Amino acid sequence: GETQPQTHMASAGKMLCLHLDPKVPVPSGVSKDAERWEAKDQNKLAGVSERHFGAVLVTTPKPFSGQYMAQLLRAMEPGSKIEFHTSGDAGTVEGIEKSLLFGGFVEVKTSGGAVSGSKPAYKVGAARKFKKKKTATQAKDAEAKAKEEKSSEKKSEKSSEKKSVWALGDDDLAEDDLVDEDDILDAEIDKVDVAAPTNVRDKNKDCEVGPGGKRRACKNCTCGFKDEVEKDPEAAPKSACGNCGLGDAFRCSTCPYLGKPAFTSKDNVVKLVL
Repeated sequence: GETQPQTHMASAGKMLCLHLDPKVPVPSGVSKDAERWEAKDQNKLAGVSERHFGAVLVTTPKPFSGQYMAQLLRAMEPGSKIEFHTSGDAGTVEGIEKSLLFGGFVEVKTSGGAVSGSKPAYKVGAARKFKKKKTATQAKDAEAKAKEEKSSEKKSEKSSEKKSVWALGDDDLAEDDLVDEDDILDAEIDKVDVAAPTNVRDKNKDCEVGPGGKRRACKNCTCGFKDEVEKDPEAAPKSACGNCGLGDAFRCSTCPYLGKPAFTSKDNVVKLVL
């Protein structure tokens, strides 16, 4: 039979057991009052408040997406631990390690087939300023600099009291000698030949207009109108990454199935796993 993995995580708060890999049994040591989620429950994480879980235990066949790791980090208490168990190969283990590191977790390590990490005990973005004690030499230099600045201020005050030989009186410049800035701008605008933009797509002129004024796609349409006409509105979006059916933990940030339960697909027929 399968060997049941063990976990030794201690949790001061509520524990989450996220069981997504059917090939890996739920590790022993999970507390009885822990929340137990399966594939259909992945989208619940978005509604969990901050610092809700004191520990997280995961079984997964693949590394999680970056956005789901960010949600896990948000939902965990500072200093709490997370542990991954997988049926995947060495590449999968390495991918989980990277997802933890890139997700903001610290103390990431692999031991006995389990990859673990911790949420930092400090707040992200926290900073502290350290004051450096001045030496006797630095104190003298600061005092000398202050005296020098005070002396230069007095000199500048005396020089400002003297009348400048280059100062202009009120009658030196007549209003006729000044140019209105608006007149300059108007003159420059008149010189500019503003051409109509050539990169703006005009949908009314791209393809031919048939009888009755209805537009139809050209035979060699290049503007994309033919694709819009032939697109089946009932067709389900096709997965480019192959992870759509696995659930929110594995989906891309632009996945059309975000927030929906995991599902299995065959012959383009979607079956939700409830």
